[in-house]
Amino acid sequence: MSWRGDKLGGMSVEEMNEFLAGPWLARLACLSADGAPYIVPVWYHWDGDAFWVVGRKRSEWAYYLAADPRVSLVVDEAVPPIRKVICEGTAIVVEEAVGPYLENGEKSIWNQIGEKHTGPRYLGDKAAEYRGSVNVEPCWTFRIVPKKLTTWQGFGWHPRYKHTELYPDGDNDETP
Repeated sequence: MSWRGDKLGGMSVEEMNEFLAGPWLARLACLSADGAPYIVPVWYHWDGDAFWVVGRKRSEWAYYLAADPRVSLVVDEAVPPIRKVICEGTAIVVEEAVGPYLENGEKSIWNQIGEKHTGPRYLGDKAAEYRGSVNVEPCWTFRIVPKKLTTWQGFGWHPRYKHTELYPDGDNDETP
């Protein structure tokens, strides 16, 4: 396999799901109250249909998403073979600044997801210790429903970026 990876182009659904199960951070972009872009790194859970994210009660971005649900999110890796998933979607408030337990004594949705998926994925055997120290604070839970998902893998140029006047045959990289 080349250092560039053995594939170039969009990912299959299986490849995307496998990639999104990795320990990557997402960068969530929303609009602030004055309409300026606001970007924040977040942990996420991908359930195969939507991204789930949580924000502390005082997280500015949580209020921004509650006021304007338009959102973009990117998950990527910084080293070759370079994979990325870009999501344009809508954020749905599932729980608004609740503690680890709901009024009826059940665990919040995020705590259910976090215990099973997110904490262990990011922190391994330290997940339970971390969750025990932070689960006392109220948090928002958002479900981000994609309107558009774009994927890419490999360290090479997509054909639309190639300068056809310089490379009439369309080949201006050294992809495998």
